[in-house]
Amino acid sequence: MSSIAPAPHMNLASPAHADSHAASAATACDGVVCFGGIDWWYHNRGHAQTRIAMRFAQRARTVWVNSIAMRMPVPGKTDLAWTRYLRKARSLLKGLQYDADADMWVYSPWFIPRYTPAMLEFNGWLMSMQVRAVTDYLNIRRPSTWVSIPTAVPAVERLNWHSIVFDRCDDFTTLPGADAQLIGALEQRMLDVCDHAAYVNDELFQREKNRVKHAEFIGHGVDFDHFVACRPTQGPRTDVPPAMRDLPRPIVGFYGGMDDYRMDRDLMIKIARHVHAKGGTMILIGPDQMDLSKVRAEPNVVHIDQLPPDDLARHAAHYDVGIIPFYQNEFNVRCNPTKLKEYLALGYPIVAMKLPAFDPYDDLIIAVDSHEEFLAGIDTALTETGDEMTERRRAAVSGSSWDVVAHKVAKMLGTPN
Repeated sequence: MSSIAPAPHMNLASPAHADSHAASAATACDGVVCFGGIDWWYHNRGHAQTRIAMRFAQRARTVWVNSIAMRMPVPGKTDLAWTRYLRKARSLLKGLQYDADADMWVYSPWFIPRYTPAMLEFNGWLMSMQVRAVTDYLNIRRPSTWVSIPTAVPAVERLNWHSIVFDRCDDFTTLPGADAQLIGALEQRMLDVCDHAAYVNDELFQREKNRVKHAEFIGHGVDFDHFVACRPTQGPRTDVPPAMRDLPRPIVGFYGGMDDYRMDRDLMIKIARHVHAKGGTMILIGPDQMDLSKVRAEPNVVHIDQLPPDDLARHAAHYDVGIIPFYQNEFNVRCNPTKLKEYLALGYPIVAMKLPAFDPYDDLIIAVDSHEEFLAGIDTALTETGDEMTERRRAAVSGSSWDVVAHKVAKMLGTPN
C-alpha cells in the first residue's frame, strides 16, 4: 500500500511558522481560498460547501479552487468514466472566472490526474504556484483557507495562511476506488496542520476532536423560510414547474448528487416499479454522476437535470414523499446529507435507509434497513394525513440556518464581520 509524507522542505512546527501565525492573528484575513471537494462548474450547487462559500464571499474576497479528486475514473469500472474526463477537461479550460451570481472567483487548477505519493507532492507544488498567482492577481495578501479535500494538503502546506480550517465533511478513506492508506495519511496531515476542524458528522467529531488544535461540530443549515414558503401548510403551493405538470400522482422524489458509491441503483429501480404499480411517478433531480440508464428506462421515471437551489425547492415542494435511497456502506455511515433538513423543512413524509446521521430525527422520518422495508415505508408515508407531522418536522429544523453555520466557520477563518 502507498504512503505519503509531508513535503520535506516544510517544518510545520517551526518557530518561524508559529511566530508568523501569531503575528497575523492580530489582523483579519482579507480573502478566503476554498479548496473544494467538488467542481463548481458541474456538481450540485446545493452542496453544503457551496452554500457556505457563497456566504464567505459576503465578508471577504473568495476564491473557489475546483477539486483535483482522489481517484482516477477507470473505464469499465467507474460509472461514466469518459463523461467525467470530458467535463473535467471543460472545467480546466475555464481557468479563472468570476461568478457574478455567487460574487466569488472560481479557479480550475491544472494538475496531473495520478494519485501516487510522488505525483500528489508534484501536484501540491504545481497547485501552490497557481493559487499564489491567483491571490496575487486578486490582491489578497492575508488569505485564510477552507479545505474540503485531503489531496489539497500538499499545496496548503506550501503556502502562508492567516488561518487553516479543515472542512471535515466525510471520511474519505472509505471512498470506493481510493487508496485508503494514502488518503488516510493525507487526512492526518490535514488534521496536524489545520488551526480548526469543522465537523458535520458526530461520529467523526467524537473520534478526532482530541487530535486537532480546535474541533467544532457545526452540522448543516437549511434555507428554512424559502423551503417553507414553497410548500405552505395554508394557501397554495408555488406553481407546478413545467417539467412536473400533469405527472401522475403520487410523486415520490429524490434530488441532489447521485454517485455510484452513494446511491443504491437496484433499490431505485424497485421504488420506481413500486410507485408505478400505484399509478404514480418517481422524480430524480440532479446531474448525471452515475449511470442512470436502467433507472430512467422505467416508464414512470422523470429525470430533471441540475437546478439552481431556489428552483430546486420549487420543484421538490410538489413531491408527496421524499426519499433517500442510499447504500448503508462505510462511506455513507459517516456522511450527513444536507437534503434531510430540506426535506424536513418542506414537511412531507420521508423514507430513508437508516444511517447514524438520521438518528436525531428517527421519530420524524421512516428509517429502514432493507429494500422491502423501504417499499413498505413508502406505503406508510402515503397514508399520512393532516398537518401535525408537517409542523413537527419543521419545528425540528426551524433553528437551523446556513448563515449561522457559515458564521461559525468564518470566525475560524478570521474574516471581517
